[in-house]
Amino acid sequence: MDRTWLIIAVVLLSALTTLPANSEEADDGPARKLINFQGCKACHALEGDGGTVADSFEEIRAKLSRAEIRLKLVNTAGRHGRSMIPDFSPLSQEELETLINFIQPEP
Repeated sequence: MDRTWLIIAVVLLSALTTLPANSEEADDGPARKLINFQGCKACHALEGDGGTVADSFEEIRAKLSRAEIRLKLVNTAGRHGRSMIPDFSPLSQEELETLINFIQPEP
């Protein structure tokens, strides 16, 4: 239970520190806003900025298919085992597609 609170705290702190600081950053697009708001950069780096706990978005793009990324994001059955990635199934289908398209663009 303590580990869960630690993960929640890290994600919340990351979300607060990665909110857009100016209008240029705020216009970066819906995927970047979701990544910042969901706290993804607490663990994953994007273009050299963010955490090192897990693979960077660039590494994920090179390793995983769109279907595999979807399975990682939607963890309703607890398929991640000991992984710390949260379940993103509460996001709308549009938001999930936005993230998947950003991480692994369609060919």
